[in-house]
Amino acid sequence: MIKNIYHKITSYALEEKKLLSYIEKYVEHKEVLDVGCGYGRILQLLKSKKYNALGVEINPEIVDECNRMNLPCVTVDSFMKEYSSKKWDAIVMFHVIEHLESDKCFEFIDSYLDCLKPGGILIIATPLLTEYFYEDFDHVKPYLPVGIQMVFGEQNAQVQYRSRNKIELIDLWYKRYFYRVINQRFLYFPRSKLTMPIINLFSALVFKMSFSVLGKKDGWLGVFRKCS
Repeated sequence: MIKNIYHKITSYALEEKKLLSYIEKYVEHKEVLDVGCGYGRILQLLKSKKYNALGVEINPEIVDECNRMNLPCVTVDSFMKEYSSKKWDAIVMFHVIEHLESDKCFEFIDSYLDCLKPGGILIIATPLLTEYFYEDFDHVKPYLPVGIQMVFGEQNAQVQYRSRNKIELIDLWYKRYFYRVINQRFLYFPRSKLTMPIINLFSALVFKMSFSVLGKKDGWLGVFRKCS
């Protein structure tokens, strides 16, 4: 009971809610591709709203787990063999691009944009560079909306990449989250197992009571439309 209350207060799944609201607002049809779907958190949301969604994941063990949960998911190799010619109404990249170097990120986005219908929607969610960014072992680099537009927009910015596909930013939202303690000795050698939960609980309560004002901007979610 206490644990459930704690998780309810400290969890703040605004990104998922915002993502779903953007899909319902901008995606007229039901064909959605979730690239880098992981264990299917977004696939489950899409399934609950009756979208025809497919997940793509590089880890075959995770693909098997998604399929065991009745969430349609394929490996990258299988997708390229079986679905690469299909055109999707929307593509979701939920916390994926920050795991890629610039050159790989460029080709990654461009290759999946090949699978998006003209006028289709690309939704990207990714973290900003905060003190929490490198807590994730395989985070490589943060990306900003302006950088995505410089490469994939139509303004022909002076950058080393030239994309096959062009997109325009049509909506943007910045996520805020409560402050968390990092780089403290008690994180690794806790004197009490209650130390971190108490700190997080207090910070989360202050954050929610202030209507997200007393928190930190730590990520963004952008909606892009593929140009014809």
